[in-house]
Amino acid sequence: MNGATFGTKMFMFLKSNRAYLNQEEYKQKKEFKSFLWTLFNMRFDSYIIPPKKESSNEKENYLMIASPTTSQINKKLINRTIITFTKWLILEFAAFISIKYTVEVPEMPYQLRLLEFFTKGTPAITLPSILSYLNILVLIYLSISLNYDIFTIFTTIFYRLFFHSSSVEENHYSVLIKTHILTTSEYVSIKEWIITFLFNTKHMFNEPWLATSPREFWSVRWQLLLNEGFKELGYLPVRNLLIPYVPRKIASMMGVLGALGYSALIHEYIMTGIFDNVTGEHSFFFIIHGVIFVSWEAIFCRENKNENSKINSFLRWVLLVIINILVLPAFIEPSSRGPERIDIPYARLQHYLNSQ
Repeated sequence: MNGATFGTKMFMFLKSNRAYLNQEEYKQKKEFKSFLWTLFNMRFDSYIIPPKKESSNEKENYLMIASPTTSQINKKLINRTIITFTKWLILEFAAFISIKYTVEVPEMPYQLRLLEFFTKGTPAITLPSILSYLNILVLIYLSISLNYDIFTIFTTIFYRLFFHSSSVEENHYSVLIKTHILTTSEYVSIKEWIITFLFNTKHMFNEPWLATSPREFWSVRWQLLLNEGFKELGYLPVRNLLIPYVPRKIASMMGVLGALGYSALIHEYIMTGIFDNVTGEHSFFFIIHGVIFVSWEAIFCRENKNENSKINSFLRWVLLVIINILVLPAFIEPSSRGPERIDIPYARLQHYLNSQ
């Protein structure tokens, strides 16, 4: 997965800078941004939080920070530490629940059980299974999110100690330069990258449980480290291919299906490689989400903005939660079958203890 992620980022980096020596706009840049600088920003301005727009899903109005103050750095460090500790406590509790209350996962793929439900009336899922899958989803979310948070904390401390000066006279970076750890150019580039990452970049997970539409969930709140890659390799090629032949809205809808279709292929490949079993559940999960995305836009995008009340937003949120829960088994079950279960240390530890 990491190889595919970094490969996608490298592809986008090369595409973005392929005409660096030929186009005037590139020549006017201060310097050529390295691949490492784009690690969390696959497009240079992609994840930098913009001012609030009327058409945006963003609820906050952020301002760009070019040079953070000591107070801002300390606030970032304290807030992120508190959040990280809270997430760790929740992770421990969710792991305890996952180990203590296990639910047997059916061998039949979820999409086939859904087909049986519509043809024979056989229930495709039970309430205990839903609760168990939601708990596993929390584990997955917290495991990934905590890694990101811990990296953020260490980066903040590193910046505070070696790059931030509380007064004009101080010159912290000179230590790094005099010891030949960094050149002046490297220092400036790294400092700029850290400021961008810490203060002007959205978190990898932007409170996904608050999403009131599939667009907001996938584009603004869920796994922002990867969605640009899916957009670049799935959405844009399909949309640009169809624009000359169909209306722009239809081309954009097909582009959404292309992005989630690409995600389906990547996830299905990973599941097949890890568990050596092709079930098609991840393909079903992401493709059905693409259909839901397009259908949602077709149904709700025509609503008058004045009618977009808090009650309507709440009702849409409830509807989206119900839809996500009904489709969730297709995402969780492939990695929850067999003795290996999901790749979470707690589950593997329990499996080891049971085998002794």
